[in-house]
Formats: sequence, C-alpha cells, structure tokens
Amino acid sequence: MNDFQERLEELLVENNLSRLQLSKILNISSTTINGYFNNNYYPKIEIAISMSIYFNCSLDFLFGLSDIKNNVSHNNNNTFFENFNNLIKLSGISIAQTMKNLKMSEYNCYRWRDGLLPKTVNLIDIAKYFDISVDYLLGNLIIK
Repeated sequence: MNDFQERLEELLVENNLSRLQLSKILNISSTTINGYFNNNYYPKIEIAISMSIYFNCSLDFLFGLSDIKNNVSHNNNNTFFENFNNLIKLSGISIAQTMKNLKMSEYNCYRWRDGLLPKTVNLIDIAKYFDISVDYLLGNLIIK
C-alpha cells in the first residue's frame, strides 16, 4: 500500500465507513474507490478535495505527506498557477528548468495558466519539490 491508500483506509475505519458507502457519498463508482486500493493510483484532485472536505482533513494528511490532520488555516485566494508561479520566482529557477527538474513538459504550464489543475501525482511531486503543502498549492495557507 502507498501512503494515500493507508491513510484512506485509516479514515474509513475511523469513520466506520465501507468503500461502497464512501463511493456513494462522493458520487463515484465503487470500482473507482477499489481502484485506489488495487491499482495503486491517486484520485482526480477534485475527488481528493471532496474526500478532504468530507473527512475534515488536509490534502497533505490524506496523501500521507503530513501527520497533522487539520492544518489548513485559511484560503489565500490565489489559483494554483499563481502559487506555482510565485514559488518559481522565489526559487530563482526558470520555469523551463523547474519543469525539467520535475520531469514535466513546459506545455503543462500553459494548461495550468489557463485554469486546469495538474494531476494529483503531479501536485504531490510539485509540493515535494518546493517543500510546500499540496493544500497551499491549491490556495490554502498551510502551517507546515
């Protein structure tokens, strides 16, 4: 199991929920929920956000990146791309080099600038790269 699978299982047990019940709560198929456990993949970020809201936990906790369950303090009103771009500026490394370091295409930046969110696994990689929380990247100020 990966950290996300372990944390999701922990949250299900803590809330006395089955996978089927969670699938109904999130309005997704039970096959999808089972896929998170059996196929070792992350949910789409919109589903992960719904999970974090339902379980009242940060995305970082849900993904196993933090052991602090509720560390979201407030929304910083920035989009993902604004936060990402600010982190690049602060790092002093070009977008091209950052994307190369992340093993991602620069084309992603254009998509993100236009409002599309990265895949969950990419968000996690970006958060680790900048040593920042996933929640912060998505617009929540996090105390890490």
